[in-house]
Amino acid sequence: MLRDKLKSKAYFDEQVEFSLETIEDYLNDVKHNNEFSAEVKMKLSFGLVDYVVRLLHERYSRGDNLTELKPHLLEALEYRQWQKNYADSLPANEQKDRIGWEEIRTDYLENWLDWLAFAYCLDMGDRYYAQALKLIANQGLDVLFDSIALKMGDVKRPISDKLLFKKRFTKLYDVIIAEPDQQSSLMKAYLDAWYELIDSPDYHLMDTDAYIGYWSWEAALVVKLYNIDDSSFIDHPYYPKDLVHFKG
Repeated sequence: MLRDKLKSKAYFDEQVEFSLETIEDYLNDVKHNNEFSAEVKMKLSFGLVDYVVRLLHERYSRGDNLTELKPHLLEALEYRQWQKNYADSLPANEQKDRIGWEEIRTDYLENWLDWLAFAYCLDMGDRYYAQALKLIANQGLDVLFDSIALKMGDVKRPISDKLLFKKRFTKLYDVIIAEPDQQSSLMKAYLDAWYELIDSPDYHLMDTDAYIGYWSWEAALVVKLYNIDDSSFIDHPYYPKDLVHFKG
């Protein structure tokens, strides 16, 4: 059953097909185009992870069986390892070129949280989480991400005392540091503010393929990870309840 309420199944069928074709094209270039440098293949590998996460969004919105998404999570981990391998192989004088593809920033953090939300809610396991967090790296830089990583088992991780992206994530950080009896109401407040926090993009009104659903995956991750009672917001339009309540 279609989970998204703003677009048709036919729309998401086209989106999924495009993502799958793009992933296949990128894979062909990484594996078989010997003219591409390590830097280019590093960037293509980054793109592969990005498109796999996009595909997860699209397939969730379309209403696909969530168990069928697990292979995509294995692919994301593999492609992120490729990205690191190609970055590691850059000559010393080109190592600086990897920074923009690895260093924490708002959109990257959103994408990492999306990836981890699917992984955790679909129960990919501790070994998977450890590998993903090691590859994402950026330890000790952002208290929100560090706190989530620690909760996911990265117990030796240094924890920053700074929230890097305050406008975007203060309300979410408030949830995780609150007393348990306050977390539900604070999460509902976060979800109520969520659309404005992502700058009210109105992708669904554009005559483009930008729209892939409005879902707060990071809310799903935090609810599941911190065992928050979601009964007061379970039907919130931005809350991916099927992901949170997945039973494998």
